[in-house]
Amino acid sequence: MAYGLVGLKDDLEKDAMQGMGDLAEQQRRDNRLEDQMEQAEKQQSMQMAGTGAAVGAMAGAQYGGSAGGPWGAVIGAGIGLVAGELM
Repeated sequence: MAYGLVGLKDDLEKDAMQGMGDLAEQQRRDNRLEDQMEQAEKQQSMQMAGTGAAVGAMAGAQYGGSAGGPWGAVIGAGIGLVAGELM
């Protein structure tokens, strides 16, 4: 009977250690995915800012003459950043 209990204890310990290893792997995978999502959000914000700056520069140059282009780019970049954060 004692061997049966010792064997059961060993099996339970082995299963517990396997479960802990599986949990640790899941946590590592979740952390990697979270980091990838954060990077994708940063890239989206920067793309929106760049697009906004380009559109703003074009609109500013068209409606404000040569001085309106840089101001339009600044305003467009700001709008693009805000839009990128909201999406």
